[in-house]
Amino acid sequence: MLVIDFFKSAEGKSPVAEYLDGLDAKQAAKVLWTLSAIKLTHPAPSVYLKKMLATDDLWEARVIFAGNIFRLLGWMEGTNKLVLAHGFAKKTEKTPLQEIQITENRKNIYENKET
Repeated sequence: MLVIDFFKSAEGKSPVAEYLDGLDAKQAAKVLWTLSAIKLTHPAPSVYLKKMLATDDLWEARVIFAGNIFRLLGWMEGTNKLVLAHGFAKKTEKTPLQEIQITENRKNIYENKET
């Protein structure tokens, strides 16, 4: 089983938890259902979790609900832990570079804090 953790800033804030709090109840429920499916079906089907190309080893949790596309970006720590660091509603075919950069910055903070 995969462990899913949320990145926390030095101030103890979790950008993913804050993002989920901003969704309506049905949207948040669908995202949480998807995260549960990812946890229980490791390795998860690529429809739910996919490694992103041309990134610093980032992964993308993918949620489609009622015509909306939600993405949670993060990275794997070892083989059994996914750290999610950023969430956004996807409006374009490609993941915007800004969203990738936010996640990569948080990954650098996380890795430097761990060492």
